Amino acid sequence: MELRHLRYFVAVADALSYRRAADELRVAQPALSKQIKNLEDEVGARLLDRNTTGVALTDAGALFLEEAREILRRAGEAVMLAREAEAGKRGRLVVGGLGAFSSGFLPTALAAFRREYPDVEVMVHEIGLPDQLKALASGQLQVAFTIMKEEEIPEELERASILEATVAILMSTEHRLANRQKVALADLADDPFFCIGETERHELHRQRIHQMFASRGLKHRPLRRVNSFESLVALVAGGHGVSMMLPMARSRNVDDVVYRRIKEHGPDLELELFAVWRKTAGKSLARNFVDTLREMQKGRGK
Repeated sequence: MELRHLRYFVAVADALSYRRAADELRVAQPALSKQIKNLEDEVGARLLDRNTTGVALTDAGALFLEEAREILRRAGEAVMLAREAEAGKRGRLVVGGLGAFSSGFLPTALAAFRREYPDVEVMVHEIGLPDQLKALASGQLQVAFTIMKEEEIPEELERASILEATVAILMSTEHRLANRQKVALADLADDPFFCIGETERHELHRQRIHQMFASRGLKHRPLRRVNSFESLVALVAGGHGVSMMLPMARSRNVDDVVYRRIKEHGPDLELELFAVWRKTAGKSLARNFVDTLREMQKGRGK
């Protein structure tokens, strides 16, 4: 049994005429009669009575008509849902969260995406920046973030630049240099520095800070690891040290810390954040979300 059999039957049942149904369906009347006969044979019951005045539904036909309409309705709905999913307008999307680092752009983008695509269920899965690409490859995420250079991003991934920012110094409002607008790295060489990365497997933040000093011929005190951004901010707010961060990172202790620009210049102080997604499964969902992210950032730049 095929959907066309059901469509043909419903057309005849509505018109109560093979001729009018054949005209509406644009098929030959003998072919239509044959399809209805095939349907009745498969069902094992007579569905229509043909007489001199037209066509009448049998008891079995009347009941079958209700079910046929429902099947056709559900089939049409399934087609619509599949097309919407293919276009990225419906489905489930899992985005990589970066905690405080994504708090400056992700909430606004999520709200805008919800307005544009209300039938997409979005989940945010917090994963450290070094592990986001791995989570994307394993299917845990559909949209991930990375600060790798564009040429280093694997070819099988689509990518889009969504954010450019300059690293700044995070310090307590009571720090001796907090009243300055810009701070030289040399003036911080003796300050305790915190980095995020509980284990040696997460070295990205530590390496970045070390390289910024080393490339300028400066030494710093041994970096102290903490396991979260909130822990780092709490220690900085309490005057236990300083750190380097992107200034869009937000914390509950925002009143106790300030960001200060770094006096030195150089490409190593500039960071570009890329959204990445796979070229295959769920690409329309991911692309629609990334387009929303980019639009949000364009609006901020105006």
